[in-house]
Amino acid sequence: MSSTPVSSHGPGRLLPPTLSIDTSDPDRAMSVGRDVYHPHRIRLDSRSRSFRMGLKALHLPDLTLGLLEYGHHVEVITPPLQDSYQINFTVFGSVSMGYGHQTVLTNRQRAAVHGFTEETRLEGWEHPARVVGLKIPRRTLEQELEDLTGAPPETPIRFEGDFDLETPGGQSWRSTVQALAQGLNPGSPIATHPLMAAPLTQAVARGLLLAAPHNHSHLLHMPPGPAPPDAVTDALDYLRANARQRLSVAEIALAAGVSVRTLQAGFRDHLDTTPVAMLRRIRLEGAQRDLLSGRPGTTVAAVARSWGFHHPGRFAIHFAQAFGRSPSEVLGGPS
Repeated sequence: MSSTPVSSHGPGRLLPPTLSIDTSDPDRAMSVGRDVYHPHRIRLDSRSRSFRMGLKALHLPDLTLGLLEYGHHVEVITPPLQDSYQINFTVFGSVSMGYGHQTVLTNRQRAAVHGFTEETRLEGWEHPARVVGLKIPRRTLEQELEDLTGAPPETPIRFEGDFDLETPGGQSWRSTVQALAQGLNPGSPIATHPLMAAPLTQAVARGLLLAAPHNHSHLLHMPPGPAPPDAVTDALDYLRANARQRLSVAEIALAAGVSVRTLQAGFRDHLDTTPVAMLRRIRLEGAQRDLLSGRPGTTVAAVARSWGFHHPGRFAIHFAQAFGRSPSEVLGGPS
């Protein structure tokens, strides 16, 4: 391969949630690639008489996902990423991904997971291939690791680089990425609705930490330590005091002073339930009290919303399962 490299430079621009480009202009391709992923340069095979790059991208606050294709053999060279991790595998075909002295042939069965301290090289497209490329900020992965273990990582997360997608964990993670990729479809709410995008983004980040080997994996696969009863009590107090708020399990664990895994084990051992199920029960009990004492003008929908239930049908189902009566039957009726 011989060519004159062309560099992409300049500050990134504010991106729309979704982007789709198909271009024959190398400078345009690098400009968009810089804004979506990282500054880079493209080396073209000297035998190539034409250029084509296609990219569809989903840009979320804590993750960028793209589908990338070139129409001919290219090499993409990226300086150290500095503040994010790059994960690549393919929908079809294969491409080579290098990081420092390591090279991984990525395909449907194998992903490359690379960090932020070495140059990255992506080479291929002698034959058709479509690459799934994920960019996850370093702060996102480190925060998820802290939530899972209960302590911030003492050293940066270093992945082994070669991620087997045929293992049970790898298959599950790839399926989660594919679900998130539905946000590339026109009209999908994933790109615009945080209540859909946020949990999928978290599932992708946590699934990567749990399934792809790295220097902190042992902390995630050790049995969680026993949760002291006081921690479970503190978590229950926090749930009752904040049940009307939007809460995450990580926030509950932080309030209790334990890791997410220890909190979940504590609820299982001491209460035979989960933090999420307990939160729903507390909210249902609060809604029941409000319905029983409802004043003229009180509506089931308003009570449900005030307790964090934004889907009336699901609220009615959960309520009836918990109390044997529908919310409308309870509203204003005898206790």
